[in-house]
Amino acid sequence: MNTGRLLVKINRFSAWLLLIFMIIFLISGYAWSHRILLPLQMAKNMHTELDLFLVFFFLVHSLIGIRFALARWRVGHSRLVSMLLIAIGLLSFWFVLSIR
Repeated sequence: MNTGRLLVKINRFSAWLLLIFMIIFLISGYAWSHRILLPLQMAKNMHTELDLFLVFFFLVHSLIGIRFALARWRVGHSRLVSMLLIAIGLLSFWFVLSIR
């Protein structure tokens, strides 16, 4: 399997997981603020602990999409763009961890 096909599969998988975590994040935030649907402590824990998964899958999904867009536009060398996007992803996730 070549790299492009693998990235497409990872991108689609991360999109589905991002959708699932976004729905959970919205429901737990609503339940936390209005005190319905879920117990208060459970809603609070879900909303505050699942944000790292949400950020991770958002970064994976968006950075792979950016790589494909840059490849379509023929911007830069493929390996250089990939390494730069990986570095941006790691720095972004590190930043989120550091402010948490």
